[in-house]
Amino acid sequence: MVLYRIGRHMRGADPVLFIYEKETGMNTFEKNARANHRSFMNCSNSVYSAFSSVNLKRSAPPAPRSEGGKCGAVLAAEQIIREMGVGSVDDFDREFRELYGSLKCSELRGAATGQCNDFVGAAARLTSQIVGVG
Repeated sequence: MVLYRIGRHMRGADPVLFIYEKETGMNTFEKNARANHRSFMNCSNSVYSAFSSVNLKRSAPPAPRSEGGKCGAVLAAEQIIREMGVGSVDDFDREFRELYGSLKCSELRGAATGQCNDFVGAAARLTSQIVGVG
């Protein structure tokens, strides 16, 4: 979970808004995926790149929404699970759907159930648990 608090800092005469961030209870894969996403990687690349050190059979990350409009973080997680040959894509899909109600990008972004960075983090966390590296 990432907790945000907006604060004010005085720089000269103009107050500057800034965000304090505190990461709690995250494993390395979730932290890395969220950091990738905040560094302007797309959702799919963010999750896929977070597993580059353990996914020895990696290829190219899937394009977001390329399979039936699924969220790119979901697609990347599914591909990682298949490439590593451990765990079940169905288990991942079920757990992600339980958290957010959908696997589709448009439904996730339209339902206000979270923000893209939350989906990226959850996909990385669930993937690491399913493949046993978290």
